[in-house]
Amino acid sequence: MNTHINQKLQALTESDYKAFNEKLIPTNYEILGIRMPALKKLAKEISVDQNVDTYLKNAEYITYEHILLYGLVLGQVKKPSLEMIFTYLDPLILKFDNWAHVDTIISSLKVFQKNPDEVLSHFLPLKKHDGEFTKRTFVILLMDYFINETYIDVALKHMSEIPQGQYYVDMAIAWAISVGLIKFYDKTIPLLEQKAFSKFVHNKAIQKARESYRITPEKKELLNSLKIKKQ
Repeated sequence: MNTHINQKLQALTESDYKAFNEKLIPTNYEILGIRMPALKKLAKEISVDQNVDTYLKNAEYITYEHILLYGLVLGQVKKPSLEMIFTYLDPLILKFDNWAHVDTIISSLKVFQKNPDEVLSHFLPLKKHDGEFTKRTFVILLMDYFINETYIDVALKHMSEIPQGQYYVDMAIAWAISVGLIKFYDKTIPLLEQKAFSKFVHNKAIQKARESYRITPEKKELLNSLKIKKQ
């Protein structure tokens, strides 16, 4: 047991924030109630410690915050190798049971920007994994690191092939497609015209895109006309 880390986490807890997060984040893990800036600060302290490898090898997955901290430490480690990230992240992904674990940790791993081909190849099995949050991990990975000039076509192809029907997967796909519409409208709109997604994902993507100030009024009108109406 890492008593030192546990004591640091306990010292950062706030009862009011705990109650707030318990309403916001559906998870089977205990929520301590630690604000993200404080958790990121602790992660940075751990990441520069000479014993960071010891922490990563022996960290505990006791609470919601323990898992977040572990992922944030991985994102803060200086000049990590991809092999190291994969070694520690792969088992962590299987412990995700909520959207916040996925979204926060995946977005913190900036090393992925430098090695897109290797990253995509490594995580491709998550695309059709049974787990709801493992599939969401793949969607958020695509959204965070592959909706760009080089990989937009690849990202859209993969998103159209991810099995739908799980709420947090569907919400992630809709979010990612809305980002695609904002950044690469002409490349993304054909997927909606072809009705490549379920009614829920299709309409939710349109809703999210139409909420953006970066979509012109004319495009918002066209998107609105593409909504799948109730039968």
